[in-house]
Amino acid sequence: MEAAGSGVDGEGLIKMANKHEGSILKKARELMKDKELSEALSGLIEKKRGALGFLLGILKRRPSTFNPFVLKGLSLYREPHALDTKTAELVAVSAASALRCEHCLEVHMARALEEGANMDEIMDTLLISGSISDSSTLSVAFRKYRQLEGRIKRKS
Repeated sequence: MEAAGSGVDGEGLIKMANKHEGSILKKARELMKDKELSEALSGLIEKKRGALGFLLGILKRRPSTFNPFVLKGLSLYREPHALDTKTAELVAVSAASALRCEHCLEVHMARALEEGANMDEIMDTLLISGSISDSSTLSVAFRKYRQLEGRIKRKS
């Protein structure tokens, strides 16, 4: 069957689409390895923050890792789909707190302020995150405690 007015049949369209997809993916892979892109991205970050920081400084050694990492972060934090940027940064503060990432906390608390959060909102975020972390820690610990208790009871 021929595509309307194209002179190409369905199989031909599929081949063209696959070829196009392959070339786009090839371009994307090349861009992800692009050292100029790494320099441009690191320049933007250094201009905004003054320095890359530990993690990005190490990742920059491998543009194929650095570029997608930074672009993903820009997409998630600067252009979230359903959240506003302030909320996205408060979520990042919460995760950084729960995961005990000091540098991440510093960066995302500062960004949350830049995006319009106030200190009370950051405090609430930290308290909620801490409460979840506390509950998670206790749940894991008490499961292990109960397992030990069961082993002791079986021995006696």
